[in-house]
Amino acid sequence: MLPLLAIVFSCAKQQDMYSFGGAVYTISVDMTEIKDVSAANPYEAVLVVKTDAPYLLVQTPSWITPSALTFPGSVYGSVISFDIDANYYGMATTTAPRSGVIKISGGRTFVQVPVSQLGHEGRIDPGAMLGGIHNLNEFMDFVTAVNDGEDPVRWMNADGEVELLADIDLSSVEEWEPIGNVGVSGNVANATSPSGTVFHSVFNGGGHTIRGFTARTTLTAEMDTWGLFGYLDHATVKNLNLEDVNINIDAAAKADAGILAGTMRASTVENVKVTGVVESAGTTAASSRFSIGGIAGYVFSVYDESTDTCHDSVIKDCTVSLSVDMDCGANVTNGAASVMYGGIAGFCTGVKETPSRNRIQGCVNKGNMTMNLGRASGIVPTANYGTILQGCTNDASQVNSFVNGRIGQICCNLSINSCLIDCVNNGDLTTSDPQTTTAALVALMGDDSVYIEGGSRIANTGTIVGAYPKYLSLLCANNNYFDHVSGVILSGRRGKYSADGKHSMYNVTSGNIMQHIGYIRPAYADRVTGISYVDPGEVPEGPGTEGGIEELNPTDGHWNN
Repeated sequence: MLPLLAIVFSCAKQQDMYSFGGAVYTISVDMTEIKDVSAANPYEAVLVVKTDAPYLLVQTPSWITPSALTFPGSVYGSVISFDIDANYYGMATTTAPRSGVIKISGGRTFVQVPVSQLGHEGRIDPGAMLGGIHNLNEFMDFVTAVNDGEDPVRWMNADGEVELLADIDLSSVEEWEPIGNVGVSGNVANATSPSGTVFHSVFNGGGHTIRGFTARTTLTAEMDTWGLFGYLDHATVKNLNLEDVNINIDAAAKADAGILAGTMRASTVENVKVTGVVESAGTTAASSRFSIGGIAGYVFSVYDESTDTCHDSVIKDCTVSLSVDMDCGANVTNGAASVMYGGIAGFCTGVKETPSRNRIQGCVNKGNMTMNLGRASGIVPTANYGTILQGCTNDASQVNSFVNGRIGQICCNLSINSCLIDCVNNGDLTTSDPQTTTAALVALMGDDSVYIEGGSRIANTGTIVGAYPKYLSLLCANNNYFDHVSGVILSGRRGKYSADGKHSMYNVTSGNIMQHIGYIRPAYADRVTGISYVDPGEVPEGPGTEGGIEELNPTDGHWNN
């Protein structure tokens, strides 16, 4: 639609006469044509209009914006200025010349002033260093270049980093193609040659914001991976804000999805902030993993045996604040092949019995989580081979209705060579099923190599409510196999779920705190030390104390899924 400016005034009579209702009106302007306006640095055109018409209408093309009068109509003329948009999208982008007409009408007469603007001939040198990404057009060119297998050198700064130099609005992009759009067969952790192209450079957001990242998509191919970035391989993404995210994502096969990245292989994400809404109806594939993360879906580290070199994956100092609503769909398992969501990452793993690690450090999860998932956590639901969670905080509350789930506010399953150090949960957790394992920090520890260590912070302040008292904990619900648990300060409340909302709250004190930290395998009781409790205030009397040290029943053995 053309910009329209209506002006009402009267002036002295001039030429170009037209009879209107017995009166004679004229319009004249001081320019007959505005020619060859610069593409990169357009100026503000000014027209002096003389008329005796009782009103004026000013119409322009969409790329020209008229101002209000800066000098009221008179015998000396009325001054109207016009802002002309740039016809320029960066040095590498070619734009065609364009033309249009400014039409000024009134009193049944009009004048037209043609406007012509130059185009720009882009530099086609693929090695041209543009210094960064200036706008949406250049950002989309960058996406295309990566997915066409080109090195994105023309958007790199002097440090060799692709750098965002302005905020970007993606709300007009209807179908998103991830940066590094690949498909992978089999176990992605062992895949060395993913089909398609990966992103393997450094993307520096420069503190800028990408807003309006919106998608409604279903992942259909086996081992699809999806996000703003599809696949990061030995790459870094840092200093970026993602605002007003609105993602609705489902799957029909094994798949991974993250707001920032679907898959991270030996890569780093640092200082990224995410806000918005995420929804999922899960997957139509039963017992087929679908991992979703507020930052990354699938995270794994690499060990190069030939050089004895570790290539860790790191997510550091990131903050996620999302409203999350997810269902499991046809996948009703709670193990490694389940539908799972983590506020930071969905699934972390590496190659078993190697020194490579995934490190989630100093990250914060906020918002709220309404779930029907077998695994859902504020940080990482599945911390598999070699995952270290350190200094992370979950402030998001969760309600989970899954049947026979395994739910922990920081982590659901802490497995081989993984640990949790100085992590904090401040969010409330409610699970309603009498078979669901429920914990403030970790639902299950399942290997002699794993451990939990506290720090100077109170590790839990949330209210933890569940319908399975044996596996209902202010710390770890099922301390099955582990190396040690030490130095953890706890607070918060623990309660037995009731469908009417009148939950029976236990009387937790510093004297009986060991009865509220979950099941402990009897042979491992001396591995739990230094547990203390800070009273949050008056707590109603509950149905007694359950949990504590007893024989594992009904499952005996290692749970490492």
